[in-house]
Amino acid sequence: MSKKKIALIGARIDGQAGVVLDVFSYLPDYEVVAFYDSTPEFKGTQIRNIPVIGNIYDIAREKIAEIDFFHICIGDNKARLEIFHFIKELGGNFLTVIHPSATVSPSAHIGEGCFIGAKSVVQNGAYISEVCILNTASIIEHDNVLGKASQMAPNCTTGGRVKVGDLAFVGIGSTVLPDIIIGNSAFIAAGTTISKDVPENTTMIGYSAKVHRKNIYQDINS
Repeated sequence: MSKKKIALIGARIDGQAGVVLDVFSYLPDYEVVAFYDSTPEFKGTQIRNIPVIGNIYDIAREKIAEIDFFHICIGDNKARLEIFHFIKELGGNFLTVIHPSATVSPSAHIGEGCFIGAKSVVQNGAYISEVCILNTASIIEHDNVLGKASQMAPNCTTGGRVKVGDLAFVGIGSTVLPDIIIGNSAFIAAGTTISKDVPENTTMIGYSAKVHRKNIYQDINS
């Protein structure tokens, strides 16, 4: 049985492309045959013996047919969604890449072209839209809805029934309490606890500091 041919869009080996390429080392039925990247100095080079072709927007329709699946390795949510629509209009197909250590409920819906990283969990009834990124050890609890091209950074956690809008970003180590709605294109900074709804196009930074003048447990109760 021949391996499925995969083209990765985005070639930063020290970024998302490196993370995705590592997952393919666990997936023997797939072969990454090309990178596409708009960075001029990448074109014509090889990364891990895989050729970098050039800008994906220059791809010809006949080349699309030669690739079984594409996967976008770009952290920019807006760019990822735009490329997804461009390739779909040319007839291309996208592969959802799931690390073998991730846990995905059989009742969860995972959209086309998503990435689910190592140790991540997607619980029952969750709905993950297309080209979402769920990075390492992210936890998406039951009955969540994640919008198109949204992104969950490593170690972030959502409670039950959370809704995350299109193009939204939830930063490293953040916690979203149950039943919260995060609007389209919202940005949640690292380490933030979200306890109320976040309007679209809003940045939330949840760090705060308090000087503890006595035992911390006494402070909490004072």
